[in-house]
Amino acid sequence: MKNIYKGKNKLIINISIVIIILLVLFAYIANSLNHPFRVNSNKEFEVKNGDTLYGVISRLDSQGLVRNSNLIKAYIKYKKAPGNIRPGLYTLYNNLSIDKFINNINNGVFDKNTVFITIPEGYNLSQIAELLDKKGVITKDNFIKASSDYKLPDYIKNDNNRKYKLEGYLFPDTYQLKKNMPGKEIIDLMLSHFDKQFSALLKRDNISLDKSKYDAVITMASIVEGEAESDTERNTIASVFYNRLNKNMKLQSCATVEYALGYHKDKLYDKDLEIKSNYNTYYVNGLPEGPICNPGLKSIEAALKPGNTNYIYFVSNNNGTHFFTDEYKKFEEVKKITQGSN
Repeated sequence: MKNIYKGKNKLIINISIVIIILLVLFAYIANSLNHPFRVNSNKEFEVKNGDTLYGVISRLDSQGLVRNSNLIKAYIKYKKAPGNIRPGLYTLYNNLSIDKFINNINNGVFDKNTVFITIPEGYNLSQIAELLDKKGVITKDNFIKASSDYKLPDYIKNDNNRKYKLEGYLFPDTYQLKKNMPGKEIIDLMLSHFDKQFSALLKRDNISLDKSKYDAVITMASIVEGEAESDTERNTIASVFYNRLNKNMKLQSCATVEYALGYHKDKLYDKDLEIKSNYNTYYVNGLPEGPICNPGLKSIEAALKPGNTNYIYFVSNNNGTHFFTDEYKKFEEVKKITQGSN
């Protein structure tokens, strides 16, 4: 009888030990899933294009920010967590559960200091600075100073006569930025995007272009951007300005006059066209001192591959399109009718 009681007691003890071990294990798993990250204070991290959920966990683990990456990956596999995650800036914090983490990067619940800003095609550097200031990213003055202090890449002309040396190369697109972000980081991002988009365009169209030629192309693209209203006319407008260059005519672009003035006018007068500025193509021969805005990809493409035309004049039809001709008399006739300007 003693041996029976002894055996029962031993079994009870063993079962109790197993239960305790399981409870400790479950508690550990629960704690690891509810508090999977080693962070004492909020820490930003980035999900990049092409990242996977496993890849993000592995990168955070390599930085010493994950308590048990194998357990988390097993949990992700068990839960069949969505594989589509959204690139962007996110925040890790101490009580961030793995379920909340997955939800955030799957649905784009970004860092609270994140600001999405769309830079419109044709904005100049000053307008970009004003937009960044309005959105709370950086003050206008600080961004302009950062652009002035920025070390230029070799494809941007270092011309002290220019209003802004980076004008033309701050690629217009939607960016995910941070409040109080340093100007240099913003410029790095925009220039990197320009380089990526421009290089891809050259590769796609099999265009070999020396970096010393970039500046002339971007300057022409900025004029096209300033003059064109319809995408279908960008190549034709580019052809007009190239034809004028080939004939040693002044470009006479009203968009360059507005840049020289420093503000937009609904109607330009003769006195405006006479402003003495190296940006005013009614005043100078050839291209202006530099780009007059930051052109989009379609205007850049038009500057690289202009239409094959004989046109040297164009006038607005006041409906988003233009009338093109190579005859000055015809140009003047249509201009009188439409009250547009070339």
